[in-house]
Amino acid sequence: MRATTLPVVSSTLRDFSMMVGQGAIRDLRRARVGSAPTRVPRTRFDPTAPEVIRDPFPAMERLREDPVHVNENLNVWMVARHEDVTAAARAHDVLSSGSGILLRSTVLPSVATTDDPDHARLRRVTAPYFTPSAMRRLQGSLAQFVDPSVDALARGDVVDLVPTLTVPLPVSAIALLLGIDRSRWRDFRVWSNGVTALFGARSLGGITYTIGHALPGILSLRNLILDELRLRRRDDRGDVLSGLSKALTTGEMTSVEALSAALLVLVAGNETTTNLLGILLIQLAEDPELYARLRDNRDLIPAAVEETLRWGSPVQWVTRTALVPYEIAGTVIPARSRVVLFYAGANRDPQRFDDPDRFDVERKPIGHTGFGHGAHFCMGAHLARLEVAVALNGLFDRVSGLELAGPVAWTTTPSLSGPTSVPVRAVAR
Repeated sequence: MRATTLPVVSSTLRDFSMMVGQGAIRDLRRARVGSAPTRVPRTRFDPTAPEVIRDPFPAMERLREDPVHVNENLNVWMVARHEDVTAAARAHDVLSSGSGILLRSTVLPSVATTDDPDHARLRRVTAPYFTPSAMRRLQGSLAQFVDPSVDALARGDVVDLVPTLTVPLPVSAIALLLGIDRSRWRDFRVWSNGVTALFGARSLGGITYTIGHALPGILSLRNLILDELRLRRRDDRGDVLSGLSKALTTGEMTSVEALSAALLVLVAGNETTTNLLGILLIQLAEDPELYARLRDNRDLIPAAVEETLRWGSPVQWVTRTALVPYEIAGTVIPARSRVVLFYAGANRDPQRFDDPDRFDVERKPIGHTGFGHGAHFCMGAHLARLEVAVALNGLFDRVSGLELAGPVAWTTTPSLSGPTSVPVRAVAR
């Protein structure tokens, strides 16, 4: 390692170590749920267990039997009913995102992990790049990332749609949005995996271990983004990094906030869309009638996307921290308590959705929490919908039907849900 890089590496290690240490301090300062009244039901349910991530819905049904539960082992309160989850998500003035949105997480100053007024300030910088009109300008560039997998299927190959489609499409779209030079896309994709891996740790020790292994890629990605930000000072290209560079120049953001914003766009716009598309592709491979309906009536694609967000819940849950006592159905959650909001539970609540375990493209799942809810509603929702529509149209144009050609593997990343392997082949219908 060159001597000139040592200060940068040391600074990066120090920054991440401080975030891990701050996370441990926050854990110690939390209110203990063991003091909750005995009438509040206890649960040992662990939403980070791999078998739960694959299928959380039976547990969600049990959690919905009462307004709140406490898990003394994880030291959290749990909420799974639609009415209570959405109300809590809207209560961002008392249920804070500032301590992170996972059970164990590093906390970067981003729109996902700040409260107003910082949240509004940071969102104001990047939101203009994710409007419907901005997405329409991007649409023509996305088909090229769908073609290779469709070409292989049309040749009769068995294709794993995760590494060939559901991963490269979102990360390439993000590279376009950020404005990363195409000559650096291959490295960008590899390095982005290191950042995403940070969200797969289940403990503070796991975070430290993951940081150590992912650090070279994280460091390279950090340097790439900082280099691109410096370039934008002389050349505004109308992309996200140009917006961040402008905000740096005007003092609207700090350098740490700008870097965090770029990393959040990468992570939030990458794996979540990968999971959304993967879940829907499994449905299409397992249900020939559904495949034919969408292929022959493309107007149903948006409804299929919304139903996948509800039925599949690519983002299963987020956490908040109570700044003051917060009441749900007569039970008061004390200040400094960690609260898990189960989007997966809300999305299959029979009090909100009829026959919620059934996948139905005729359903109008108004109020689903697939993109979150309240002030932290996903900024990239329009982009995710566009990417799935482009992928399905490319598939339907040339492939008459799909079937699974092997077992599906599932992610073990806490709070997220989606396949890591979907082997399929084309079939005639």
